[in-house]
Amino acid sequence: MKILLVQPPHWSPDGHANFDAVEELLGSSSGDVMLLPELAGSSLPRADYLARVRALAEGSGMTVVGGSHYDGPVNRGAVFDGRGTLLLEYDKVHPYGLELRSGVRPGRPSAGFELDGRRLHVLLCADLWYSGSLAGHDGLDAVLVPAFSVTRWDGPAPARELWQHMSVARAYEFMTYVAVSDWHHETTYHGHPCAGVTGLANPCPQTHAGFFTGPPGAPVSRHELDFDRLDAFRRDRDERGFR
Repeated sequence: MKILLVQPPHWSPDGHANFDAVEELLGSSSGDVMLLPELAGSSLPRADYLARVRALAEGSGMTVVGGSHYDGPVNRGAVFDGRGTLLLEYDKVHPYGLELRSGVRPGRPSAGFELDGRRLHVLLCADLWYSGSLAGHDGLDAVLVPAFSVTRWDGPAPARELWQHMSVARAYEFMTYVAVSDWHHETTYHGHPCAGVTGLANPCPQTHAGFFTGPPGAPVSRHELDFDRLDAFRRDRDERGFR
């Protein structure tokens, strides 16, 4: 399975402008799943947000995890497949910081979705930082994380490093891939800088350097999820009693 991680260079409070930018960035890029960053839809009305995610999925032929938007007081997103079928709606369960101060309320946990026989789960940004978000979801093949990694550090490096460590820890603990799509580090959200933490955590890389792979400097990066290798990794851990 090939996943595209989209890291737009700028966030706009106009959700339509964000989706227009994503469509332009994609060009001829192809894959099986496309992951957008948190708040790609900003504060678009629910119907407009769903229409943009569906159109992106149908136009690209990919399953699109559409980041999120503010649906009233809840930070919420949706997944559509390439035929335009709604596969999943998901909420942010742990709003924090500026969101809490502005009245954003916790949403409900989602059940995830299946694609080509594989179990995928979506966690919105800070929800990845709570291991309980994945409790009871054994055998997940990938965790997809739309993020907007606002940070209070002077620069992006400390928060980015923390995100990388957290992603690898979750990947290894739950024996699953963890893919994160974030905005570029020069982006700001109401004056708060972004850390730019886009990348893929791999619990079973070929070498130690492959536990986390960041973007190659391009706004759209493609990563291969090798499920045969993941299945072998799980069997090996089970045989060694490492459960």
